[in-house]
Amino acid sequence: MTGTQHIHDINTRLEDYLAVLDVGIRFAFQPLVDETTGRTVGHEALVRGCTGESPAQIIASVRPENLFYFDQACRLGAIREASRLGLEGDLHINCTEVDPDNLEAALKSTAQAVYASRFEADQIVLEFNSLDRLGNPRQLASVRARVNAYGFRVAADNFGTGEAGLKRLAVLRPEFVKLDRELISGIDGSLRRQAMVLGVLASCRALGVEPIAAGVESEAEVTWLRQAGVERFQGYFFGRPAMIEEEEEASDFFRGLDLSPELSACAA
Repeated sequence: MTGTQHIHDINTRLEDYLAVLDVGIRFAFQPLVDETTGRTVGHEALVRGCTGESPAQIIASVRPENLFYFDQACRLGAIREASRLGLEGDLHINCTEVDPDNLEAALKSTAQAVYASRFEADQIVLEFNSLDRLGNPRQLASVRARVNAYGFRVAADNFGTGEAGLKRLAVLRPEFVKLDRELISGIDGSLRRQAMVLGVLASCRALGVEPIAAGVESEAEVTWLRQAGVERFQGYFFGRPAMIEEEEEASDFFRGLDLSPELSACAA
């Protein structure tokens, strides 16, 4: 199949799918910062409604059986939009509906989207917000290998504490862990939260995992976390999600990228 043929029919597939939704989708991008250098090292893509709908409102408009395909469309759209904007560094994109059964389909379509973009595969960080969803320990152990085989990296999103979570973290061994906002909020004045975060950070160091403090909103939080060894940050203190205002028609980028062979049936 030629490159032109390979990217020939995705607009139709994507438009057919999005036609079943009550709202369109756009993307806001929130920076991730290396506090040691002050550099923006990447962005997270966050879905938004075209007329101001929240992510929760958008998700509520999607039929349960179509959530995975919507999740796919969001990843492809985020890559396209970030590429169009010329964003540099890493691109973090969410994998909310991915599980062991559909992981390969998600990785394949993401790889096709990256191939048609300005990004390299190693700039893509797939964020999984529930390690439980990724299956039992045996299944979990293969997830990072399968993701890395496509050249992508892995982040465990919204990571808290607890023995079960740490065991799964040790099995998955992602490149990044995003510390949950509930742990970060007011950490400079909470001995309990400090103790929990120090435990997670010790596990990250032992496993070779890079921690990211998400949801940071104050200089005091940054100061404590920096002293504890955190270097990557995301949150309102460094920058709110930014949405591009101008409208753009869907481009040839999407033609031919395979959301799933079952997409047309699900959207019908």
